[in-house]
Amino acid sequence: METLKQLAGILLSACALIAAGCGDSGTPAPQRNPEPGSAALEAHSQEFRRDIIEVVPGVHVAIGYALANVILIEGDGGNIIVDTTESLATAQEVRRAFDQITDKPVAAIIYTHNHTDHIFGAAAFTDGRTVPVYAHDTTWSHIERIIAVLSPVIESRSHHMFGNYLAAGGEAVVNDGIGPFLAHTPRDDSGIYGLLRPTHTFSDKLEVTIEGRRLELIHAPGETDDQLLVWLPEERVLLPGDNIYKAFPNLYTIRGTRYRDVMQWSRTVRDMRELGAEHLIPSHTRPLSGAEAIDDLLLAYSDAIQFVHDQTVRGMNLGHDALTLADTIQLPPSLAAHPWLQPFYGTVAWSVRSIYSGYLGWYDGNSSTLFPTPTAERARRLVELAGGIDNVVSEAATVLATDPQWAAELADLALAAGSGPLPAATELKAAALRTLASDTANPNARNWYLTDALELEGRIAVAPAPLSDERVEFAKVFPVEGIIKTMAVNLDPARSAGVDQRVVFVFPDQDANYEIHVRNQVAASRRLPTGWQDDGLVVTVNAADWLELVSGQRGFPLALADGTVQVAGGLADTGKVLRFLALFKQD
Repeated sequence: METLKQLAGILLSACALIAAGCGDSGTPAPQRNPEPGSAALEAHSQEFRRDIIEVVPGVHVAIGYALANVILIEGDGGNIIVDTTESLATAQEVRRAFDQITDKPVAAIIYTHNHTDHIFGAAAFTDGRTVPVYAHDTTWSHIERIIAVLSPVIESRSHHMFGNYLAAGGEAVVNDGIGPFLAHTPRDDSGIYGLLRPTHTFSDKLEVTIEGRRLELIHAPGETDDQLLVWLPEERVLLPGDNIYKAFPNLYTIRGTRYRDVMQWSRTVRDMRELGAEHLIPSHTRPLSGAEAIDDLLLAYSDAIQFVHDQTVRGMNLGHDALTLADTIQLPPSLAAHPWLQPFYGTVAWSVRSIYSGYLGWYDGNSSTLFPTPTAERARRLVELAGGIDNVVSEAATVLATDPQWAAELADLALAAGSGPLPAATELKAAALRTLASDTANPNARNWYLTDALELEGRIAVAPAPLSDERVEFAKVFPVEGIIKTMAVNLDPARSAGVDQRVVFVFPDQDANYEIHVRNQVAASRRLPTGWQDDGLVVTVNAADWLELVSGQRGFPLALADGTVQVAGGLADTGKVLRFLALFKQD
């Protein structure tokens, strides 16, 4: 046993020496390469020129109508729709175009995954009929999680990333990297909601024949855990969903997401090669035909993802921090030059930082960052060292033309340290962001830069969308459990300090009963079992009515007066319930 330990030690020492001999014993020197300018992004818009392409007989793809494509597969007596765009209105436009090709009814809809731009237009294709909707068996739970818990922040960040605020400030979206635009308008829900709940789900693989078309639906986790691909074996047509598009993949998206298992994504793309596809129809960007060309791009795509993963992990094991690795890891020239790996959506640097945090979390290993000086205090002290805010703003103005990134950071420092408005710093940061926007080919970065610049200039106000009637009606599609989860993440910690109170909610229309217990400044909830009994505060209300009440569409006094809301225990308990609900009020 001792001999084995010694041998292991020798091998580990040898590995360390090899790494040192390759020049990796110290911190890598930064190798920043400038991003190509916005002209490259403008040229990329050709990917999204509006078109309907028949890839093989009876298989069509609609491009350029919205962020995502819609794929039409004609069957003997009916059609199959794969993905449905992000809004009912745009899906209806696609539907009218498809009606010029075939008048057969839609026999089935397939969601490749849970993202909004693939699911919200489904109702446009059903004519009010009940149509089978196929998806992975986890897709609906992913949809519910976003709608119930993260909807406000994801919506705002998505509008930043896709440039949906730009029009209000007089700016234009060039394109969104994987599509021409996201067909949503901030603060206007009209024409968006056409989501249908999946009716046919599976775990690993489902072989099905629909109207004479033989399909294989295969679980293919990558961009999302619920991603599936559609394979037409007789036609050798592959529909990869969002695991492939003509841009470097969004291994991390700046709108925010759970960690994406990038090695699983790489394996999934590698597995696609085994199918031997002759035609590839992504849910974003244009289709590709030719077995050799498809094999080449799948190989390059999977290798690029693995390269970024492996080199990040290698750098982590050598002791480098996330920002250093993001500055230094670059694709090999053969991959960096590949037309399907240009940084029109994801970037290597963002991917590196996500992989690092996915494995190790936020901590960079530097002990001084364990409990850092608060941002405002740190800024104040640094500004004092620099000789005052005027000096910092002056330096930002000096470097604005040559180093807009540093100018933006200096402006941030001044703004964080200042005790009031600083028009000069605000103006400098906006100017720096505009320069950065003009220098990048990445539309996500460009849109975010310009959105923040417009907000700094006072030309737009970014605020949560109002709770419209359409939004409330849409939310009624979901189980009441989602409302309960929403209440928990809206509990005000100051108002709930010292509170220990339970309320049971009975929702007869969904045959569901939930207890919410506010204690220790959290709202802990649980679904009550059949036969539950409670002599405490009990509120009975239909889930649909409750949603209208908590969203402000209806008032509590009238709902209590007309019996919409019933509180066991009478007037005294009604007051307790109203005080309980006030704990969740948002300022």
